[in-house]
Amino acid sequence: MMALHGYKIFIDPGHGGKDPGATNAGYKESEIVLEIGKFLKTDLDNFGASVQMSRLKDVCPELQDRATASNDFGARIYVSLHINSGGGTGIECWVHDNAGFHTQSLASFVNRSLVQDLNSTNRGIKKAPSQRNRKNIFVIDPKNTKALAILLEILFIDNATDRAKLITNKQVAARAIANGINDFIENLPSSL
Repeated sequence: MMALHGYKIFIDPGHGGKDPGATNAGYKESEIVLEIGKFLKTDLDNFGASVQMSRLKDVCPELQDRATASNDFGARIYVSLHINSGGGTGIECWVHDNAGFHTQSLASFVNRSLVQDLNSTNRGIKKAPSQRNRKNIFVIDPKNTKALAILLEILFIDNATDRAKLITNKQVAARAIANGINDFIENLPSSL
């Protein structure tokens, strides 16, 4: 796992504070993704990466502040953690429609690892157009975040099967993301 040695990675657990994100059956997206984010930080630290998080407690930094923190840190990879809702199942990964090849490749590696390790439906890589009416897309827009930036939607909080899988497999999800990032880095040309 030496591929990540010294690599700067920014983890952004979505929502927080007054913004719980999606909720269902007493569970809050903001709390679950914070736990996953902390596990992910530990895994990436153990792999030798240099890791910073947008938040370590139940607060909600502004989207601009999240992007600025990543840029100031000099992150090369930005991972925004979310949980889906709306009646579906599975895992999807969002990239900005202006994202380059390496961002799309990162998304593919991480998405594939999550789908495999959580034995979930693959909803694929989605492209978010600039004009899409969804504020979270701000952090994956290359105009705002200099790092290769992806937004993960890890299962559906309003699907009982997905929710149960998520609640009992937060560490598995974190390790899958870490492994996906590591696999991506190992497959990069050495110049990046």
